[in-house]
Amino acid sequence: MIVHIIGASGSGKSTLGKALSEKTGLPLLSSDHYLWPDSEFKTPRPVSRRVLMLKKDMEENPSFILEGGISWFAPNAFSPDLIILLRCENTLRLRRLCERETMRYGNWQDPSHPHHQLTREFLSWCSLYEKAGYDEPNSLCSHMRLLSQSSCPCVILQNSGDIPSLVKKALACLELI
Repeated sequence: MIVHIIGASGSGKSTLGKALSEKTGLPLLSSDHYLWPDSEFKTPRPVSRRVLMLKKDMEENPSFILEGGISWFAPNAFSPDLIILLRCENTLRLRRLCERETMRYGNWQDPSHPHHQLTREFLSWCSLYEKAGYDEPNSLCSHMRLLSQSSCPCVILQNSGDIPSLVKKALACLELI
């Protein structure tokens, strides 16, 4: 079984993926692992390296949960059995992202902080999720297109912060496939 969890940055994909992995025993793969070589998130890995890493992990794990989008750098890399589009209210999502950036980098809001500009650009990009078009692979528009073109079951779940309830809904979807 292959479960693909997509959604905006800060929507809770990693949290849901980890919880589902613990409940199902399926290994959790993270798109950030393929994209970024370190926790600085400054320079992405070359696409060829990302694809090789993903292929190796899929060979080792024929069943898995993948959290995050990879279709923009590895289209048709696998055929999921279920796609979950995780939604989260925009204000809550952006607040979570600010908190996460503070946990990672400390006082990034200080203009002299080395991560200040990069974090501001990241948050600005994240705020456009619901407005960006098809040309942006991590947009609601692109995610809805992916769901409409998928041959597998797809579900849209709302993350309001009640993780046990969210996990219960996702597990119920897994039971249907």
